[in-house]
Amino acid sequence: MSSTYQLGAEMLACAFTLAGTNTPTPAELSAALAEIYPGGKAPTVADLLAVGWLVPAISDRTRLRLPPVSLAKVSACLVAPNAPSAAPAPPVMNEVQPAAAPYLFSYYRGGITVTAPYKTITPAQLFAVLTSDRHRATTEALRAAPVGSPQRTELKKSLDYVTPAGTFTRRANGALAEASGLLVLDFDHLLDLPAARAALLADADVGPAIALLFTSPSGDGLKAIVETDPVGSHLENFQFCAEHLTEHYADLGLIPDKSGKDVARACFVPYDPAAWLAPAFAA
Repeated sequence: MSSTYQLGAEMLACAFTLAGTNTPTPAELSAALAEIYPGGKAPTVADLLAVGWLVPAISDRTRLRLPPVSLAKVSACLVAPNAPSAAPAPPVMNEVQPAAAPYLFSYYRGGITVTAPYKTITPAQLFAVLTSDRHRATTEALRAAPVGSPQRTELKKSLDYVTPAGTFTRRANGALAEASGLLVLDFDHLLDLPAARAALLADADVGPAIALLFTSPSGDGLKAIVETDPVGSHLENFQFCAEHLTEHYADLGLIPDKSGKDVARACFVPYDPAAWLAPAFAA
């Protein structure tokens, strides 16, 4: 959201009250915000999407984003390999139903040189890690290091990572145990991160399929974990997303890294307190 606007929780609640609903449509919210900010100075729905206040749900209704999860809950999620999570799932907002499939994938602890999975997790558990302090120090040190420096490279390689496409016996394209129904889209060196984030969430084709969206370890890119079409192969699904986004949002830099076509594509896990989790994947 533009620095011109400082929209707090009380003002957002006021907008909801004026709209007469806890889950206003974009038009209802725009009208309510215009009443609060007369003279055409209201933040737009796109502004709100850019900072994660609202999310476009699969049902085409606009909903609140989920709040961060505590560090205690994160620790419970990763307490031991393949142990049941002791943390309750974040609350599902306003009657959004959880995803039908479990969407399980492998989590690797200890950096990219570790190829054996540590634990099987869900998008909600990954969201818990992203929004906790687990990788905060490493992420902040990485972003402070000079671009292209060996220090920056080594810090990135030391982060935990996941293979969103499924569970693996080891990280290799030929070692897939079970597909998750997800893939990762990696966007590097974005000039306008908020605009790119808003465009992804608002896109009619890709937006409803996004399970998790967060800033990359470098701080100037985005990673989107998206639900795939079960009829298509991993490669076909990746190509559809890549072609669609390149055609419509190349000016924003939303051209997925081609390495995403690999089923065992690794996705590093940084610190991102503003990570976005779709309500349907909260369980």
